[in-house]
Amino acid sequence: MTTVVAHEMGHCIGFRHTDWMNRSYSCGGSAVNEGQSTTGVGAVLIPGTPSGPDSGSWMLACLSATTNRPFNNNDKTALDYLY
Repeated sequence: MTTVVAHEMGHCIGFRHTDWMNRSYSCGGSAVNEGQSTTGVGAVLIPGTPSGPDSGSWMLACLSATTNRPFNNNDKTALDYLY
């Protein structure tokens, strides 16, 4: 539950899914793009963070019921940059 609450709070403070360009990375299924081409809203790359999906990020689109995703180093870089 803590991971889900932290993830949703991430959205509240302006973070997007780290696999926004291809949700199949964490969700399986077809490659859904949440980016510019589908929503008209582009993502802003934060300096020092990867431009592709980050396997340990707390902001991946999907997780299992038993997944615990604390902030990883890239998440901390993004949080430090914005706040």
